[in-house]
Amino acid sequence: MFQDLREFMKKVEERGEVKVVEGANSEEEIGLLTEVAAITPGAPMLVFDSIKGYPNGYRVATNVFTSRSRCALSMGAEPGLDARGLVEYWCRRLDEPSRPLPPVNVEHAPVKENVLLGDKVDLLKFPTPQWHSHDGGRYIGTGCTVIMRDPDDGWVNLGTYRVQVHDKAVATIYIAPGKHGDIIRRKYWSRGQSCPVVVTCGQDPTLTLVASSSEAPWGSSEYDEAGRLLGQPVQVTPGPVTGLPVPATAEIALEGEIVPPEVDSRSEGPFGEWTGYYASGSRPEAVFRVKAVMHRRNPIILGMPPTMNFEATSPGLSYRRSAQRWAGLNRKLPGVKGVWEVPEAMGCPMVVISLEQLYGGHAKRAALTCLAEEGLMARWVIVVDEDIDPFNITEVLWALGTRCDPDSAVDIVRGWWGNHLDASLEPMRRKQQDLTHSVGIILACKPYHWKGEFPPSIKLSAEQVARTKAKWSWVFSNPAPSLKK
Repeated sequence: MFQDLREFMKKVEERGEVKVVEGANSEEEIGLLTEVAAITPGAPMLVFDSIKGYPNGYRVATNVFTSRSRCALSMGAEPGLDARGLVEYWCRRLDEPSRPLPPVNVEHAPVKENVLLGDKVDLLKFPTPQWHSHDGGRYIGTGCTVIMRDPDDGWVNLGTYRVQVHDKAVATIYIAPGKHGDIIRRKYWSRGQSCPVVVTCGQDPTLTLVASSSEAPWGSSEYDEAGRLLGQPVQVTPGPVTGLPVPATAEIALEGEIVPPEVDSRSEGPFGEWTGYYASGSRPEAVFRVKAVMHRRNPIILGMPPTMNFEATSPGLSYRRSAQRWAGLNRKLPGVKGVWEVPEAMGCPMVVISLEQLYGGHAKRAALTCLAEEGLMARWVIVVDEDIDPFNITEVLWALGTRCDPDSAVDIVRGWWGNHLDASLEPMRRKQQDLTHSVGIILACKPYHWKGEFPPSIKLSAEQVARTKAKWSWVFSNPAPSLKK
């Protein structure tokens, strides 16, 4: 694991997976290059420097986690693992007997190499990109960490929410309804108070990991979970305005308050979102008044804008959330052989569970239990038999096509948790702030009560495949031997 973003970038560079791009503009070219690279297999991490109109050394790093090898590296795993290997690795990490470690304050904090207060605050000094052609502005917060303290119990929450720059000292933070950060800020607003907040725009991979998808229970801090994963406490320093704990090695930290929406709001969005659409449009969002800016020398914005490569938005998101779901199911049910959030369907909207059915209703119970674990924006939960590899979309589709009678194997759950990013939400319901939607549960598995009579499959066993490839390895070599004349 890595202590800061720079240490991780150096390791990736040693592996030959970094390209430095000089002379690009932040209005269009950084976003375009980032997206094209994200959807190109084998493309490297990009580091933009000498950005037009900004000092040399003010950098933007993108596509940091878009390859499986870089995802694995950020998680402390072997870079050569396949999808199942990474999910199983993360399952083991979740089950480690280590305890959460609270953060510790340190005197030396690189993030405080430059501290700008009051009239010296200037968000426009950073080369914040417009990531997509139809975005409503520039977003400094995509690969960011938003830090808040619960006003009742005092615990500190870390989340990843998008942050749009409006002018020198004004930004907005979009937080989906029901997220911990939204609940916390509403507590302050209900008392007529502004919500203290810090946004870091570049931090070590572990903090990025836990902030974006740790799914930590309400009341427990992601700082403590990051310490557990690192094996040592996260080093923090108090913000000069709010006193909130700021990661000592963060690249950039914006500190201030989110005022109640009736006090001051700005139009936020549209923004090209992880669902692949500009679905949430533009709407009023409460203003984030920035009162202090801290940054390291030669600061780096960590850019993780959504692209058509789902893994662009967070380090190993599918692997980690699949492991969390798998671990959650294992705590409650026997027979679970694998869980996979399908990245081709943008992750959480489609989850596949491989299950050895042990009793009637087992498959449906697994689907509903998985849905209840963390179901924001869930659309499909598919249960397949234990002989189906959930990480192989071809096998999943085979099961859907041959083991599923829609009349008896499909159920609809209505009124499920959604948000503004749902592209299929009807315009009238969106206006009424009814963001709920339905979820389809598909039991693409052999009917339990007569599964023993189901026709046998021609599919080879894993042992047969391995034995054949071992004996006849020359047939599968690349390049294969040429034909003899």
